Amino acid sequence: MKLTLAFFTSTRGDMSIFEPLLLEIKQNKKIDYKLFVYGTHLEKNYGNTINEIKRSNFKITAKFKTVDKVDNLLGQSNSIYKTQKEINNVFKNHKFDAVVILGDRIERLPIITSSIIYRKPIIHIHGGEITEGVLDDQVRHMITKSAHLHFTICNQYKRNILNLSEEKFRVHNVGSLGVENLLKIRTKLAQNHLRKNQVILTYHPETINKDFNWKKNFSLIVTALNKFNFKVIITSPGHENKSSEYISFIKKTVKDNKKFKFIKSLGSKYYFNFLNNTLFVIGNSSSGIIELPYFRIPTINIGNRQKGRFLHDSVIQTDCKFSKIKQSINKANSKKFRKKIAKMKLHFGNGFTSKKILNIIIKNFKNEKKLLNKKLSIKN
Repeated sequence: MKLTLAFFTSTRGDMSIFEPLLLEIKQNKKIDYKLFVYGTHLEKNYGNTINEIKRSNFKITAKFKTVDKVDNLLGQSNSIYKTQKEINNVFKNHKFDAVVILGDRIERLPIITSSIIYRKPIIHIHGGEITEGVLDDQVRHMITKSAHLHFTICNQYKRNILNLSEEKFRVHNVGSLGVENLLKIRTKLAQNHLRKNQVILTYHPETINKDFNWKKNFSLIVTALNKFNFKVIITSPGHENKSSEYISFIKKTVKDNKKFKFIKSLGSKYYFNFLNNTLFVIGNSSSGIIELPYFRIPTINIGNRQKGRFLHDSVIQTDCKFSKIKQSINKANSKKFRKKIAKMKLHFGNGFTSKKILNIIIKNFKNEKKLLNKKLSIKN
């Protein structure tokens, strides 16, 4: 009998990571999947990215709307309440053997709660990472302490999980699924050898900092970029407190400036295609930290949202100050820096992550009782 894994996706970033694993499952005779779609995938303001899932020919088992109309802290709490109600129905009405959870979003927690109640093993991808500038950091480690198998993208993150007293047999460094996906996609993309003058800007709030002023910071970034002769593609920030307000501010800020163009969501394949003609990315997106190094394109990472992550040599870390941003842009454009990152060592895998994950899952499910019964691995 096939082992069935339940995948839950709530944001645009999920599917570019899940895609190679789902494709590998399609080729595997021992494993099947169910795919549950919710969150911003079903929201017009975030690009209705469920359509991208449909175009990828992945069978959607069920979809449900969970994003509250009120875009504030109360609305976020209401969204979690709606999510828990829908997740309860998923666990009641669908049969599967384990759940696959990605990363650190707070809307994953209802899935964790139901998994514990229904005694379903939790498979966690992208654990052990540190992002000191956002509340996601707390959520990620909460998921880690509930999960039964952990798949990290580098050895540093594996060590972080082991330091949380997780048993060794549960923790595996397999590299990044996102990197596997981009390597597969990139081989199909035509390389553009024209002069690159395009920049991608994605700027999210730092949710851990109550004094964080997103509008002020975003305006500083736009002002700095406006000093250069770039075409700037701006994508939406993720679904956070006041995110709709931020999207409206973006539209207003760049409305009459022909250098800037706002696109709600590029989609993973379109995004990677854009990168072939991109000079650098700027902002504070995790993609700039994880996938961009494999394109050997500079990332200008602003502020503390990603503080604590492993950084490749292609990542330029800077404060959100006008002079610092300008200095970082000049560095990203320099021949010396580009020559340096062309030869840098890459640390997030070699493109065979999905096969490793499935082999480890199959092996560990041979003793499901051992897998379910978690113990602390305390060092004396």
